[in-house]
This record gives sequence, structure tokens and C-alpha cells, in this order.
Amino acid sequence: SAHHQSEFSSPKTGLVVSVFQKGDDPINVINHMMSFLTSVVTSRYPTTNNQLRTSSNPRQQATINDGMVTIQPIQGRQNQMSAGSSRPFTSGSGGTSGRQMVIVL
Repeated sequence: SAHHQSEFSSPKTGLVVSVFQKGDDPINVINHMMSFLTSVVTSRYPTTNNQLRTSSNPRQQATINDGMVTIQPIQGRQNQMSAGSSRPFTSGSGGTSGRQMVIVL
């Protein structure tokens, strides 16, 4: 009896969910994202499902940009945190409006 929602219908397409505001505290954003990712994983892959895809590609990339959260699978072994342009909490131009966070699980 998993919660089937329309935005989780196709695992190959990236989900875009607008649940965060631009002025949110970064720690609260991360905590909410972890709860969101946990709910996505548990709803998409219930524990009783024998097709649980944990060995093929368990890593997912979640990007917060302008209040939008995008979750997409990462192909291969990429380390987004090593790139200078993907550094989280950058204090560049525009302050929080131009902020981008990349979290690799």
C-alpha cells in the first residue's frame, strides 16, 4: 500500500518539486531534503519489492536552484562537489537569489 503519486510515475525523468523558499535556512533545507529523499526512495522502492535497485545505480543528485528541487540519477562515478562552480553556499552575486546547492548522496 505504497503512496503512488503522479510525479513519481517514471523513474527515468527528473522530478521537480517546489517545496523550498529562497529565504530558508540552509540547514533546514538540507533536513527537509533528506526527509523528502527518504520518502521518495521508500515510496518508489518498497522493502517488499524484489526489484529493489540498490546495486545498479543507487546514487542520486539533488540540486536546489531558485527554490526548486531537482532530483536526477547520476550516471557513472561523478563527484559534483569537487568542481569549483558547484560549491554549496556560494556567496556570489545576488546573495540568496543566485544560490545553488548540489548534494550528492
